[in-house]
Amino acid sequence: MRTLRVVHLRRCREVALETAAPVVVITGGNGAGKTTLLEAVYLLARGRSFRGRKAGPMTTRGERGTLVEGRCEADAPNGRLLRYRRDHHGREHSLDGLPWPPAGDDRPLRIKLIGENAQSLLEGDPTLRRTFLDWNLFHVEPRLGALRRELSRVQQQRNAALRRGGGRELAVWDRGLSELGERIDGQRQVFFAHWRTRFHELAATFPFLDGADLVFARGWPAQQSLAEAITTARRAELSRGHTLIGPGRAEFQLVRDGARLALSRGQAKVVVCLLQLAAEQVHRDQGLAPALWLLDDIEAELDTHTLERLWGLLGQRDGQCILSRVATSPDPGPCTRPNATRVFHVEHGAVTSSAGH
Repeated sequence: MRTLRVVHLRRCREVALETAAPVVVITGGNGAGKTTLLEAVYLLARGRSFRGRKAGPMTTRGERGTLVEGRCEADAPNGRLLRYRRDHHGREHSLDGLPWPPAGDDRPLRIKLIGENAQSLLEGDPTLRRTFLDWNLFHVEPRLGALRRELSRVQQQRNAALRRGGGRELAVWDRGLSELGERIDGQRQVFFAHWRTRFHELAATFPFLDGADLVFARGWPAQQSLAEAITTARRAELSRGHTLIGPGRAEFQLVRDGARLALSRGQAKVVVCLLQLAAEQVHRDQGLAPALWLLDDIEAELDTHTLERLWGLLGQRDGQCILSRVATSPDPGPCTRPNATRVFHVEHGAVTSSAGH
């Protein structure tokens, strides 16, 4: 990311940053607007926010809309201009002035986020882990998006047929679920095998992960085909009126000795970082350009030794890192690269100082 301009996004009324450095550190006190600047980059990349309703209205109070612009490195001489605009008319997301769907193939900015609630990926609903897996798979298997949309349509029709008591109509949707499910599972299995290998390579440097294993549950018994599992589950599904098995039930877990691994918040943050790093390595193995990393308060809940080890992995990536840290002065802290770090200090939503390190 070369430049970033933010207008009326939460506490940031108007901010313009020159961000062309391998590491960008944003410092400030609690509530100063650090996370908002990370959110701005995320909006450019994904067309949506990573923050929930607790963060409050996106547009600055008293203003009519929000604008975020950024220029990122690309093959074009002047880079690519991304723009996100939101007002009472709706949202607009564009690339070089043309409408750009976030799921499009022309993706000049790929993001890896480590947020303040990273542990929710491991502790929350399986849907979070399934979405995380599929999003990372999508980057190397773009056909997954169309398959998932078709699966959603088939499952809706199948659920309606189950509620009506089955019959011949149900047999049609059974075949659709079986065929789509096996295709999606095949893609997931290939990606997961590579991802798991990369994860265990990274996890070897953290003793608390000794003996831990990353396992994938595909959504139906391993010893059965999906068609067989559908037949087995027929009575239960008719009783409940919805699909109980299939790729829509897939997830992954970190286990030790067959049981889900219990982790502290700091340990969970490390694991999520390693999962992201492992996925990034798979993407790089497949020839993708480096991702841009957004690290929101990466130091929180990590002891000095663990942070140093984790930054040793994150900081050696080819891609840019933009990170926030709690500090009352523009002190970059331990997460830097010599002569390749730019620091911005934020107070009350305004950048008050910047420096290079």
